[in-house]
Amino acid sequence: MMHPPKVFVSLVFPLNKRRLTHQKTMSYQRFFLFFCLLTATSLTVQAETETTFTMSFREAYALRVNRNQVETGSHVTTRFFDLNQDGTPDLLTGDGQGQIRYYPGRLSGKVVRFHQPVSIQAGGRNRWGTSYTGVVVTQISGNDAPDLIVAHSGNKVSIHTGLGDDRLPQFSEESIDVDVQDNCQGRFDLADWNGDGLLDLITGSFGGALIWYPNTGTKSNPKFAEGQPFHDIRRAYNAHPRVLDFNQDGKLDLVLGVNWGTIELYLNIGKEGAPDLGRPTTLRWATKGGALNLRSQNGDDTTPDFADLTGDGVVDLVSGGKNGKIFLMQGVGAKDHLAELKQLLANHPSDLGFKMASDEALRGKSFGLLGSLQAALNSGLISEINRRPIVAELYALVKEYPQYFRRQQFDLEQTPHLPSLAAQMWIVLFEAFPDSSENRHQLADLAGFENAYKTLLVNLGVIFIDNNTATAEQTEKMVTLLSAMPREVWDVETITVRGWLGEGFKQQGISSRTGVNIFALPLGRPENSFPGDAPRRGVTDVYMICLAHEIAHNMLDTVGRQLRPDLFELKYEQLEFAAGDLVEFHDRKSRGVNWQVTKSNLSQQGIWDGQEASWSTTWKSYLESEPFKRAHVRGSVHFFIHSPQEAFATLANQYFTDSQLMLELGVTRWNDGHRASINQFLLIADYLSQKTEAVSFYQMGVGGVLTTEEVRLKRNERGQITMIESRGSKVGFSYEGNLVKTLTLLDR
Repeated sequence: MMHPPKVFVSLVFPLNKRRLTHQKTMSYQRFFLFFCLLTATSLTVQAETETTFTMSFREAYALRVNRNQVETGSHVTTRFFDLNQDGTPDLLTGDGQGQIRYYPGRLSGKVVRFHQPVSIQAGGRNRWGTSYTGVVVTQISGNDAPDLIVAHSGNKVSIHTGLGDDRLPQFSEESIDVDVQDNCQGRFDLADWNGDGLLDLITGSFGGALIWYPNTGTKSNPKFAEGQPFHDIRRAYNAHPRVLDFNQDGKLDLVLGVNWGTIELYLNIGKEGAPDLGRPTTLRWATKGGALNLRSQNGDDTTPDFADLTGDGVVDLVSGGKNGKIFLMQGVGAKDHLAELKQLLANHPSDLGFKMASDEALRGKSFGLLGSLQAALNSGLISEINRRPIVAELYALVKEYPQYFRRQQFDLEQTPHLPSLAAQMWIVLFEAFPDSSENRHQLADLAGFENAYKTLLVNLGVIFIDNNTATAEQTEKMVTLLSAMPREVWDVETITVRGWLGEGFKQQGISSRTGVNIFALPLGRPENSFPGDAPRRGVTDVYMICLAHEIAHNMLDTVGRQLRPDLFELKYEQLEFAAGDLVEFHDRKSRGVNWQVTKSNLSQQGIWDGQEASWSTTWKSYLESEPFKRAHVRGSVHFFIHSPQEAFATLANQYFTDSQLMLELGVTRWNDGHRASINQFLLIADYLSQKTEAVSFYQMGVGGVLTTEEVRLKRNERGQITMIESRGSKVGFSYEGNLVKTLTLLDR
């Protein structure tokens, strides 16, 4: 295996000249403006070699200068910029003592060797605070010379204007200081996020929140408006943003270093002038599979930057971190992954399943290659002209190695990891192109999907992964239930049954865009999904209602956040309502309980003694006493406040068992003074109705026998359901705000 050079970086990247000239930023552009010279009217590039980004990287190696590992003591951040303007990138670092240095780069063949660091000063200033410091060099104020921007202690970002175009730039000691969020320190970037031609500030923080400060000034005199949440992104700790065009589509994306050593990518799925970030994906290890994680190398506070450090045309990853060390990870392109996968299979034409059972490294490499290909194909980094031949070669591998990749029942004792390996290949191929009937049919025929397995894939876009263990009746009942659910309101690509996939699946699972796991149970096991105060019992099939519950997890809380954001917020408002007047949520209900206000309320009422040691017990006892025992149709409101992801999914247990009975339970409880349950029924009915004048009612018995009824709805001008008429009842509703105010049984 070829080890990456320890101290190298390549010097040339292609650039979008029109876009970069307009924005004049060194911090984020398509292939890093540290390789370029910015002037007032033009952008000069030293050379042009095709270079691509990647999602996967080889193992981490310490970055060295003159054979010595680069260490700054604590909390190092990294940026590349051609500071001395010799056409070769230099490495800029900020450290945990407020100092900034640059490591000059010099060419050696195709690569660059870094040399001893030089302190960067702004006039006579050579220190910014006393803690974690970040640095960006770009033109943002004054003349056309690059400026020095430093984020440092005291919640400050300081802008030092460049004084001219000298070979080694000089910066004014006087600075423009910007106040930013608490504990930002060195976590920041600059980018023209709103497309107005001015560089904005995007800051991270120790607390994990990202804040955007729009630049409302001019190109020579920046001013920043009050900060606002950056796409509502908040991680647990240590969010370190890097903004750049990762997938080279002309739109800026977000790369986020996070506390636990991982690095997330948020692709921009919006339009020009209206950026919108998709769901995050995680950068991956190329050879051992799984999410790339640097915590064992650099501690907390991952600080990523990118450049082609090995001269192979694929960008590599560099990161600092809490311990002051810098690590390099060589990027691996999709074509290299494919070549390695083909070689691996050629080396193990018949024994791969047996070998993976005992060879952890081989297993990691096998799954790592498939996972890296999946990440590359999903990222948008591979052009259409390059994508098709890669996928064609993967199809050829499935045909060449049916013993590994055709649908079949594998021996879980001898080859415990083959069910996962086959499934991962199916997923890679399924996700390689936009979803289409043609793609589904091709995959089903190629991989040997038959009967209900094929129907699930072709008709519903679902890959069922069970090691071919389910009975024909089970898979047929699954098709019936899932076909009866509006496909637009749930987003599930894979369904696994972990209990049928053995220990190998626990050791090496799969990765898919969306997926759920269900219980390994036979059909025919009964369960009553309704509480004791329901008008009658509602008995269903455990296997099937588990399926409905898990699918519902991928309704309102996933795709529903875009389809019906109003209902997503309403779910939390209903939890607040169910918990009574003393429990108060934040103004934005999805932020959950306002603990300060709620604790004060319970203390003032003499319910809580004000001692933190007794709070948890008091809080739970309060919500599990009357009148809150019947505040939720199924279970404890205390549980659902602390596990809000279950609050909607558990409604499916009743709705898909017997929708009519769920409505009747809500009416019964309303008449008994418990008004939360009818709101919960209307929440799931409204979501499934997709804003139309009708919704399906379901009744599913033991064995998965399903009947459905189309029920008529009426709505008010706000779109709220004001009448629901089924074969069993006709009920009218009026509202106060978002919650039911009156309930009336109407004549049919």
